Amino acid sequence: MYDLVGDIHGFDGPFVALLKKLGYADIEGVWQHPTRILISLGDLVDRGPGQKKVVDILKNMQQHGKAIVIMGNHEFYAVAWHLKGPNGKPLRPHSEKNYNEHRAFLEQASQGSPWYIDAINLFKTLPLFFETDDIRCIHAAWHEEHLDTLKAYTNKAGVIKPSVWENPSEVDMRFYKSLEYCINGPKLNLPEGAFFIDSNNQKRVKIRLKWWDLTKNATYRNACTSVPNPEQLPDEPIALSSLPVIHGNKPIFFGHYWMQGTPQLMKDNIACLDWSVVQKDGRLAAYRFDAEQVLDANKLVWV
Repeated sequence: MYDLVGDIHGFDGPFVALLKKLGYADIEGVWQHPTRILISLGDLVDRGPGQKKVVDILKNMQQHGKAIVIMGNHEFYAVAWHLKGPNGKPLRPHSEKNYNEHRAFLEQASQGSPWYIDAINLFKTLPLFFETDDIRCIHAAWHEEHLDTLKAYTNKAGVIKPSVWENPSEVDMRFYKSLEYCINGPKLNLPEGAFFIDSNNQKRVKIRLKWWDLTKNATYRNACTSVPNPEQLPDEPIALSSLPVIHGNKPIFFGHYWMQGTPQLMKDNIACLDWSVVQKDGRLAAYRFDAEQVLDANKLVWV
């Protein structure tokens, strides 16, 4: 029995409140439930005021077998920001844009401190995916073929092999394409001149594709997600090179997409659990999973 939690982004207050609402208790420094295991779908850090506390809570839970933590794109970015390649340059460029996205974590973690180094080492051990006979979990997008590519560079638990971090230039580019798809989700360029304004009032010329519900008759407007006002997009058909390959009806859980409004299921067997805790009116959401193959919206929980 699992309790799956969406993107926390360092918001320790809502996270602790959600743990309590789900029936977890802090027993000798380890949050735990007598019969259930927590699954974090990634993005523990960046943005919120209590990032160290969130990491510490989940690290202790994981070490005591009370939680499974999946790597989000922000954990991947944190590792790549810290590590340097054979050429001596950081794996993630230290550009102004990247620094601004990551600054809150670097400041709270005291970059270079023992705690910071421990956190980076923890992030390197987080799996890219988690799957059992009953459930599939990933940060942004599930795609069978991309996962097959990733598995060539991960161990049996889905953790990226050390050789990838040590010699990234020797890794097949297909790995990075598949990684981008699975932890950032598929994106599509808008036609020239088209754009939309996102929830942070930023102009965007790419849309995130609603991979769980794409059809052969998709348009820019009906195939997008995380767009505050889809009417800004052209209602033109798009040519998709391939549709996601998803075998069977085993439930899939993911985060990443900053959904708006009241948490709901995407489909009977697909749930996004990122409901924008970062936003003023957002929610930190969870789903209480008991091996059912048809999901129940009444098992969504949020604060």
